[in-house]
Amino acid sequence: MKRIIPVLLVGVGNRGRWPVERCRPENGWRTIGLVDRVEEHLAAARTATGLPAAACFREVEAALAATRPEAMILCTPTVTHVSLVKLGVDRGLAVLVEKGMAPCWRDAVDLARHVKAVRGVAAVAQNYRYDGISTVVRQAVQGNAAHAISAPYLIDYVQHRVRPQPRTLTYPFASVWDMSCHHFDNLLDWLGPVAELTAHGYRASYTPYEHDNNTSAFLRFQNGVSVNYVHTHDASRGSLRIEVHGANGAFVLRDERAEFSPRPTVNFGVEPATVVPIPARDSELGVLADFHAYITGGREPGISVQRNLETMALCEMMVRSIQEKRTVRREELESV
Repeated sequence: MKRIIPVLLVGVGNRGRWPVERCRPENGWRTIGLVDRVEEHLAAARTATGLPAAACFREVEAALAATRPEAMILCTPTVTHVSLVKLGVDRGLAVLVEKGMAPCWRDAVDLARHVKAVRGVAAVAQNYRYDGISTVVRQAVQGNAAHAISAPYLIDYVQHRVRPQPRTLTYPFASVWDMSCHHFDNLLDWLGPVAELTAHGYRASYTPYEHDNNTSAFLRFQNGVSVNYVHTHDASRGSLRIEVHGANGAFVLRDERAEFSPRPTVNFGVEPATVVPIPARDSELGVLADFHAYITGGREPGISVQRNLETMALCEMMVRSIQEKRTVRREELESV
């Protein structure tokens, strides 16, 4: 039986709806307060949770003064994350913050150091690593399934996104810090430490984004695997393609379909492909389960703030490579 943790939800509209829906007693949580500056968001969350008006607040400080949470979940704009996580851990709360952890490398390092100094419990909602797609790719890369690739050497990771309106992604390299952080977290989870990265940034002529919101990169990991990475926000049709090539075959995922085919032994050969089932996984419940275990059992997850700093390092390597037009090595960046 899971211990029930009283939690304060901060930012309950848009992306913030998922904690409202999933922070239930059967999952180990009891929502005791809601914070949002938009009245419609508060009203909808209040209806979903059954909380009284007295448990709804416009400001975090007011909510903390009126409630006694053990944990806080933040689903606010990225530029607010560092200050709010610090506020929470300084009050002795465990904090789960939406990705990206910070809007720049300097702030990410500052936050990781602060959390470490106060011995805080803080994690990042990197939910992609818990979904069905990431599960089957991890199995292909790490060799614990029928579709495993022996000695993988090359991965293509391409996601085209249809996001014509910038909304909150108005700061430099926002698509990197806000979205590539998901992809980079996956790659680090599958492959381990990165060695170097070379990147380019570009844009469509018709984009409404002030800053380049499309990126491509070549990454080399310490285990020798190379990755071709592409991420766009100006796409006219969304798509996801992940391919893993290795000694005994290829794993190919296109959108919601995954296949494995053996490696041919003749030039330009083609072997029959078998479908790889993609399991249905509630990725947000996976995040909450690891966060709960972090609080109650002290088991640090891969999504802790300290470990997520490696994801932020990859984002910074991407930014530096684009700005300085050169290859950036991981050893150039400090660690905490």
